[in-house]
Parts: sequence; C-alpha cells; structure tokens
Amino acid sequence: MDSVSTRSGDTQLGMSLDLSNQGRPRPDVAVRVHVGLAHPGDPLPGLEHKLDEDWKKVELTPDKGGATGTFRMDLPQGDYLAFLRVTPHVSAKVEGDGLPVDVAMTDGSRTLARNHETARLTTLSLRTMSPEEPVVLRKGRWTEVVYAVTNLSRSAYPKAQIQAEIEACAADSDDVYDPDACPAPGAQSVTTALHTQWHDGTGWKEVTAPDDGSLLAGTLTMPFGTLPADSTRKVRFRFAGGEQLDSDVRRLTITARTNGEAVGASKRSVGFASPFTFDIR
Repeated sequence: MDSVSTRSGDTQLGMSLDLSNQGRPRPDVAVRVHVGLAHPGDPLPGLEHKLDEDWKKVELTPDKGGATGTFRMDLPQGDYLAFLRVTPHVSAKVEGDGLPVDVAMTDGSRTLARNHETARLTTLSLRTMSPEEPVVLRKGRWTEVVYAVTNLSRSAYPKAQIQAEIEACAADSDDVYDPDACPAPGAQSVTTALHTQWHDGTGWKEVTAPDDGSLLAGTLTMPFGTLPADSTRKVRFRFAGGEQLDSDVRRLTITARTNGEAVGASKRSVGFASPFTFDIR
C-alpha cells in the first residue's frame, strides 16, 4: 500500500488488487467495494479505480459504517493487477488509524473473490514548496528543490528520512507547460548520472544513490533525524546535470517520499509528494 500526500486530511491511500484467474476469461464482472470510517462521525471517503492508464471515480453510496460503490471490469485469464485509491478526507488521530476496505468480485450470482484490507491513514506528508512548476533546468547549474515534511500524528519519528528517484525522457514538445512530461515507456533512471546534494542544517552534503541492482538502486536517501509530533520541517535538495546525461534527454521527473517509524509503532508510515518535472535546456 502507498500514499500520495496532498493536504492534511486529504491524503490519498493506494491499494493494489493482485488477481489470478486460472479459468476462462470473464467479461463484465462486478467489483463491489465498501470503505468504512476510521471513527464514527468522520466524513465519507472518496474512491477511484485504475484498470489501465487512467484513474476513474467510483460513485459511493452512504451506508452503515461508511460507503459502498461498484465498478465493472473484464477479468482476463492469468494474472492481473488492478488498483484502488481512497481519499479519506480525515487525518490520523493516532498512529495506526485506518479505514477498513472490503472488496468482493462477482460474476452474476457467483462470488469469485473477497478481500479485506485496512487503508492506514498516513501520519507523514510530503509536499514541494519550491520552485514553482514548470522549471527550466540548465545543464551544469545547480537546481534546488525545497520539500516540507509534516508529522500529522501525536508521536515523534526519531529516524525520519526523504527518499527520491529521478527519471528522464526525450520529450516530444518544446512547450515547457506540456503536461505530458515523461511517458512511462520512455522513462529511464538518471539518478546516478546527476550530481546531487542535500542540506542537513549545517551545510550541503553529497548524497549518492547505490548502483548495485538492489531494491534501492537509483534511490537517494536523506536522513534528517527526529521529526517531533505535530511539526513540519523543511528539507533542501539540489542537483546538477552534466556530461553523463544523454544528449536527447529533455525532461527530468523527481518522485520523492518521506518515511519513518513512530515511537512504539510496528509499521512505517510513508507519504509521497506529487512528481515534479523539469524541462532541460
């Protein structure tokens, strides 16, 4: 499960549906989703689903303890991955708060699958403070990004950090405002091809990503220490591109997240910032 930070109380929570159909393909099956409330009296959540490239809204009807919505999909033979995204419209009051999510897939009167998950309300959020998008990046010059990390919980995070990946592509438009920045099929990781630093409060420090084939290969990690309860901290990060960047690279996209484990918690909390795009000149 992941989360995408927007504003406090409106953090989107992602869930994946890992489907396996060993029988015949089944067209037009129904997927019924019930999203419960974290606490009585909370506002009703929002729900979206993703079967291909686009997120689509699922209309929810209020019911006992939450809201229910149904969408339809074709279930192919073999393995298939679909996604749900819940907007809870509430913030976590304590570490571990979550919305119960029950999913049932049916074909006519036959139930094909059931699943129960808890969409944990994130207690950490991450947003980009500067610069304003879109940004023109000049090769060989430093470009700085400032993130705001917020702890929405009542617990401290003693080892909080920001992690980031940078991808690039050869954009087919000279319009810096073109929203089609980096189509996924053409994106390539360029984190290790850039000179990257972060400010730890005392000065700029080098930060590099491992290039070892591990899960964190190409990931920059910036550990900024303790994040007290109900607090916000600014984290500065900068990078410069040089000769190692391919000449056809036209756009860079940074995807950043913050994570940490609260005191006394058994799970890590994660908050994602919206992807940030730079146009290279």
